[in-house]
Amino acid sequence: MAMKLTSKKSYRVIEHLLKQPESSQLGLSNETGVALGHVNKIINYMHDLNMVSKKSRSYILTDPLRLLEKISFERPLKRLETTTFRLPTTSIVESEEILNNACNKNNVDYALTSFSGLRRYYEYHISYPSIHAYVSDPGIETKIEHGEGAIPVTLLKPDRPEILVNSLEIDGLRACDRIQIVVDLFSSGYGRDAAMKFLEVIQHGTEEHTS
Repeated sequence: MAMKLTSKKSYRVIEHLLKQPESSQLGLSNETGVALGHVNKIINYMHDLNMVSKKSRSYILTDPLRLLEKISFERPLKRLETTTFRLPTTSIVESEEILNNACNKNNVDYALTSFSGLRRYYEYHISYPSIHAYVSDPGIETKIEHGEGAIPVTLLKPDRPEILVNSLEIDGLRACDRIQIVVDLFSSGYGRDAAMKFLEVIQHGTEEHTS
């Protein structure tokens, strides 16, 4: 039977799986607060799709690529876009600062994601000249001066409250948590390699934010 891995409870399990690929179903249930029976259903479903291997009551996520492909199919980042516009700026740094100041001034919560968020944690060898940010109020666009600059700014509607709640402030800017950035990079369609590289870094516990 098909299961939606991006449903509220399932997604909590998926996030934990991506961070910690090996554990037990009981441990996963305790860590996420999702009932053990539902955790077992998710693990069994993923096992049927050859995403995890099972041994007694433990599991190992063996194919994160296939898992992210499934999430991307269910939840393409494009579907969450509310608007895209440009600022009268020439650099990503300046554009991010304008967005940050506008949101702070107007009491709008935001969190950078995709390559914008990745830059807060990890120095990837390819820079994508755009800004993606979840915002609590898409109307913030009307409070920001538009222009003909080189950097497009795309605002996203959070499909879960945890996206903004779990965001972190890094060097004065707010960014999504690490796994959300992995999911969004992969689901964007153009950040899959960056997503897999960053996920590997996260799982090995070696990431550090850039300054």
